[in-house]
Amino acid sequence: MENKKNYQELLYWLPYLVFALVIVLVMKSELCHHVTIIVGDGYFHFTRIFDAAQQIRTHNFSYFQMNWGFDQSGRIVNAVYGPMFAYIMGLLLLISGTWFKFQILTGFLIGFLAASGMYQLMKKVNNNLLVDTLISLVYLGLISWWNQGATFGSISAMMLPYVLLVAIRMIQNWKKPISWLQLGLTMSIVAQIHLMSTVLFTIMLIPFAIAGFCHTENKKSMIYNFFGAIGLTLVLTANVWGALLYFHLHDVIANPIETNMAISAVGWANMSELFWGLAIFQIIYVLFHFRESLLNDIVTLTGAIFLVVSTNLLPWNAIQTAYPVLKSTFQVPRRLMIEAVPLILLGVGLTIKFMAQRDHNDVGNWCAFLIVMLLAGFNSKLTVNNFYTKNSIKYTMPMQNQARASNNSNIFYYYNIPAPDYLPQVKNVSGTKKAAIYERDVIKRQYRFEHEVLPGGQLEIKWTSPQASKVKLPIVMYRDSHLVVNNQVVKHPHKNEIGVPTIRQVKGNNEAVLSFIAPKWWKPLLWIVSLSWIFVIIIGLYNWKIRC
Repeated sequence: MENKKNYQELLYWLPYLVFALVIVLVMKSELCHHVTIIVGDGYFHFTRIFDAAQQIRTHNFSYFQMNWGFDQSGRIVNAVYGPMFAYIMGLLLLISGTWFKFQILTGFLIGFLAASGMYQLMKKVNNNLLVDTLISLVYLGLISWWNQGATFGSISAMMLPYVLLVAIRMIQNWKKPISWLQLGLTMSIVAQIHLMSTVLFTIMLIPFAIAGFCHTENKKSMIYNFFGAIGLTLVLTANVWGALLYFHLHDVIANPIETNMAISAVGWANMSELFWGLAIFQIIYVLFHFRESLLNDIVTLTGAIFLVVSTNLLPWNAIQTAYPVLKSTFQVPRRLMIEAVPLILLGVGLTIKFMAQRDHNDVGNWCAFLIVMLLAGFNSKLTVNNFYTKNSIKYTMPMQNQARASNNSNIFYYYNIPAPDYLPQVKNVSGTKKAAIYERDVIKRQYRFEHEVLPGGQLEIKWTSPQASKVKLPIVMYRDSHLVVNNQVVKHPHKNEIGVPTIRQVKGNNEAVLSFIAPKWWKPLLWIVSLSWIFVIIIGLYNWKIRC
């Protein structure tokens, strides 16, 4: 009896041990060479994470104005872009000590959570240890990895399986399709990490909600739970939508940089032939076995829609011409592939289940195919990881030395990209021009000034001038930014296209103090959000204790 219990416990933990081993093997090159890979959006996220870490380290919090990140320019980014995520990652940076350890730790955690979430999802619909583990590994091989570009695609891929757990409940549990706590808490976490993912995940949930509503006998209860989830989400994310409304209605900020949507759509070469073959097979299977399983129908057809819309099968050139705002808001159609992949794989898991019920030999054939697919996927990940590692060693050794040092700020001296996202919208200019102006007026001039962060989230800069004249300060001012120069309040300084102020300096020593005056309702709002999170966590722990 004891041996049987130990065996069952081993089987329970075995998939998670496999996930951990595979992730470590893929990161082997980084680990062996002690390399930090910073490509893609790496600088943008590293600098905002660094700012959050410094706030925690010094206990000098500034929710809006960033005094350490983004060249100590006083920019506002984290307040409108995943504030909870930034502080959590900042805490992990402090725990890690160096950027190298931070990237290894977060890369492992994000990959592990993604695979574990997919495994939990597969158990809900299939409950076959081998198949569920293989599909989860295939998923891990198909998604973006945080340590191979620090893109938010990897974060969305980590969160999506947990959102799909909410989705399949709407189909599987017709007595109670929606739990207000589960849905509200899940979407609140997503919103605190990435707002665009919240929008896309909400769209993805619509077909599941419609099906659940049509089949449930407790329609009134479902409606109550739905609005309860909305209310909970609004309270738990009031800091996110409150900041967005404030900066879109009162103190307008610029959208992220424009992209060419036609180029950023998914092409045939962007995914493996094995995945395309699997997706086409799954869609054809559902069409020929329609109504065999309502869940399989909805999962697969929803995945197919996201798949098609993410590709260059759609006339994205014409779409972005007709609606140019999409180039700086939606930006990249390939982000829809993040939803398509787990939906297709979830459908495959259901198809394997139904095929196995007719012929048990099909399970073995499917497992063989999935093994080939995951081996191909991880060979690709290893190749990419080795490529980035070798290039990092070859071209970025001074930065690599700083990434292994405990002073986390030095890395930005060697690696700095002029990201124009969320700069003040002083004049309507393109994102490319904003980036050029920011590089000229802030990045290249910041080292002529001494920066110091004062208590209360204020930023002080000092410099010496040989004569009295006008000077551009390497800082960014928003509508509610407050500037004091040499103890004199500067009420209406001249600002360029991105909010860089020009002021009069005196001969000799000069100093300027920049701060941001948050609206009066902001602190009460933060208290409501914070207390609500504490309350929900207590409820969650209580429910977990009851189940245990």
